[in-house]
Order: sequence, then structure tokens, then C-alpha cells
Amino acid sequence: MHHLPQAIQRLSMPELTGQIGQSLRDAERELENAPGPAAPLDATYADTHRFPPPEWALPTFAEAAGGQGMTYTPYRGDRGVREAVAENVSTVLGIPATGPADVILTPGTQGALFTALAAILSPGDLVLLPDPDYLSTERMLRYFGAEVRRIPMIWPHEGEAGRGARPTLDLEELRRAAALKPRLMVFSHPNNPTGAIYDEATIEAIADVARRYDFHVIADELYCRLVYDGEEFFHLAARDGMAERTVTLLGPSKTESLSGYRLGVATAPAALIDAMEDVQSCTALRAPSYAQHLLARWIADDQDFLKKRLVEYQALRDTTVRKINASSVMRVNPSYGTAYLFPEVLTGASDQAVALALKEHAGVVVNPGYQFGPAGTGRMRLCFAQDEAVWDAALDRIIGVVSSVKAA
Repeated sequence: MHHLPQAIQRLSMPELTGQIGQSLRDAERELENAPGPAAPLDATYADTHRFPPPEWALPTFAEAAGGQGMTYTPYRGDRGVREAVAENVSTVLGIPATGPADVILTPGTQGALFTALAAILSPGDLVLLPDPDYLSTERMLRYFGAEVRRIPMIWPHEGEAGRGARPTLDLEELRRAAALKPRLMVFSHPNNPTGAIYDEATIEAIADVARRYDFHVIADELYCRLVYDGEEFFHLAARDGMAERTVTLLGPSKTESLSGYRLGVATAPAALIDAMEDVQSCTALRAPSYAQHLLARWIADDQDFLKKRLVEYQALRDTTVRKINASSVMRVNPSYGTAYLFPEVLTGASDQAVALALKEHAGVVVNPGYQFGPAGTGRMRLCFAQDEAVWDAALDRIIGVVSSVKAA
């Protein structure tokens, strides 16, 4: 089981272009260069002025930078910080105490994902990935020469489905794909972009096929504490036999609004963390050294902060869902985690046309649905963690512009 990878083989640009698709890069460049206000409302991420980091974040960074923290930590991160992170993460994941050898600190959670993929994959490996899922994952997989098989999510009828009806994985397709002997499965949980939280049966099904067919799983749980409506969250690493084959990605960038500090965390078996450290030592060297010290307080010192944030985010989610579903041009089910909604556009207009029109005429930037996989087509991802003073009017503009964009 403890496979260490062959040397990373970078795909040539023609191969990379063919696999990811030149049209995707061109489309995103078109969005970037589209006309619009100088400072549009960016609904692709949270407003960190309205929702700032915990009050201890900046003083902790300043103290470390002022002499209390090392400039050059070990590649996997300061040992004292990793000891604190290991203890706190074990509590969150519900697994026996993790030690510092099982933890690596990375430059953001995306850095953790890239490092884990580099440590596991060889060209030609089969990887299972939900459809839709995080927009960068398939690009990284193609970069490493992996063969990607998408596992569809099953969608309830939106706007009318009650509590309990939500997107989930097609478990029959998952079992069929697992029989092909994949090297790896990667999935975000809660799902990014839909905000779906998988029930216990789904998490156990993933664990069952991983044990049966002997493959690793990377569980991106960046949003696992942004969970609403009293939902129970099931961690894959806590299932029987999964701690030794699961890489769990976590971090403070979203829940605590610490994206600018570039901090991510991965916990995995020590042998795999060693391989990830080898990769990180050749790429980014280490997570930002002074910022690392914030992670000693992360989780441990932010319980009251988290409770308040969940109340505020859930209120914004509910307002956004009501307004969208009151329109005739979009519909959506509530997300149960993350700060995102993934509404369906009912007009038949293309994702790109809608996104371009929203930037130019509504002054709002969104992620068009195609970025998250084929199943995302006809949707957009909205981050509802915005200033209440401007978000309600922005939703009116979004709905008004969507209604005016004609199908091709």
C-alpha cells in the first residue's frame, strides 16, 4: 500500500493544452478582461472586510515576526506548531491522537492538495473525482498525467425539495469505477461548489471501496466546520481502516478568513507526509514561517468566533436562497456547508454569457458553473459571505441581468 511515486513528469504544453482544454483558459481570460466597474463585487470569495479574521490573528503574526518565530522552519513546519495542530485536528476529525509526524503545514490548502497529488500519483494512474467538484482539482490531476473518471452527483429537483433532499454521489457508479482499480479518489467535503454534505452511508461507501480495492483518498475538508442547520458531519479518516489511507486537507483560510496568510494543513500517514515534505522542499520550501504560528491557536481559540460566524453566514444563505427562488430565472437548494450556493440558471443562456453580462452590467463577478466539471454547466457559484448592506441589492442586479441574457 505504501507506494512512493515515480519522479514527477511534467506534461508538455501541447499535451496539457489538449487535456485541460485551451477553450477553458481562453474563457477564463475573457472573463478577466471583460468590461465592468473598476472594483466589482467579487462573489467568488468572502468579503474579509465584513468578515475579518479572529482578533488574535494579526498580533500573533506580529509577535512571531518580531522575534518569537523562526524565519526558516523545517520544511514540514515548526514542530511546536505541528504538535498543537495535531492535537486540535484529532479532536475535529474524531480519530486517535495524531502526532506531529502525521502533519505537514503547507502554503494554503491548494498547496496541500498539489503536494499530496505529487506524492501519490504517477502518469497513467486512474483517479476518481466527483462531478462537480473543486475547480482546480482536475487541472492538477491532468498536470500529473492522471486519467480522470468523474463520478456524477445525483441532483434533487431544486427549489421545491425539502430538507434532506440534496446532491449526493451516485454510489452505483462509484462502485463500478472502483472496480477499475484506481490509484486515488479525491473529493471535497462539504462539496465545493454545491455545499452538499454527504450522509454517513455515502462516506461509508467511499471507505468500503477504498478498503476493498486498496487505494488512497484525499478528502478536502477545508469547510468542515462551516456546517449549518445542526447537520452531522462525517469524516472519512475516522472510518475503520481509513486513517492509514486518507489524506485530510484542512486550514483556516475560509472559516477564519485567513486566506492572505497562505496556510494549509494536511494530515496523513507518516510515510506519506515524508513524501509530501520531499515535494514541498523542492517547490515552496515551507508554509510562510511567521504565519505558521497562527495555527497553534486555530481551532483551539476560535470557538466563540465560529459560533457567531455560523449564525451570520446561515442568515445570509437563507436570504440568498429565498431571493433566488422567488425569481423565475434561477433556482437553488440550500447548501448545508461552505459559504457557497450553486444555483441553476433557467433561461438557457450559456454560463460564459451570463458571467460576462454579470460583470459588465451588474458589477458582480461569479464563477461560471462549467469551471467545476461537466455537471456544473448551466449554473454559477455564488459566495454569499458578503456585506449585508450591499448583498441584497447585488442579488437584485444579478437576477435582473440573468433575466436579460438570451439563450444562444
